[in-house]
Amino acid sequence: MDSAGMLTKIAGNLVKSASSGEMVAVGSFWKTQTCVIHFMRRFGCPLCRLGARELSTLKPQLDAHNIRLIGIGLEEFGLQEFVEGKFWDGELYVDLKKQTYAAIGYKRFSYWNILAAVFSKKAREALNKSKAQGITGNMKGDGLGTGGVLIVSEGGKQVLLDFKQSSPGDHVQLVDVLKALGIDEPVPSLESPKKAEENKSDAAEGGKL
Repeated sequence: MDSAGMLTKIAGNLVKSASSGEMVAVGSFWKTQTCVIHFMRRFGCPLCRLGARELSTLKPQLDAHNIRLIGIGLEEFGLQEFVEGKFWDGELYVDLKKQTYAAIGYKRFSYWNILAAVFSKKAREALNKSKAQGITGNMKGDGLGTGGVLIVSEGGKQVLLDFKQSSPGDHVQLVDVLKALGIDEPVPSLESPKKAEENKSDAAEGGKL
């Protein structure tokens, strides 16, 4: 299926707003603005929370260029904890029927191959990174799906980026997001809380000299 066909197929799908409970058509996201849509695997997954937090660091740059940041999850299970953890700075929705995930072509693991994927080098590196950021999670909910990032231009004229996960630890590169959007700016850093505190202390000490 080509990009235009995919957008036509998913435009009428309804997703539920996490904040208002309103059912919203996916196609409304790009009707008047370019949008970055992050499809998440599972709200309780520490790797998914890491990916969400990383992508959220782009929010100020996206806002400056009038670009919407949309997050979509597979189920309401774990949603409240995800919201309270402040892992995501964009709008948040749930694809209750999983129609959009299926239409885009996000694959699902079997119980056997998810184990291999979770213990892969890439997943272990991402897990270590999430721990360094103080991000924890749980094993609850549907963990067999994959997600990705879809960037659609205003009016649905073009798919600027269609990133699909190959494993739970596979995250879109922020530099690729900015490049797809034509934003020639540096990628913001994501410091661990401990490192950020150390940097603040160092800066304070430096100011005393």
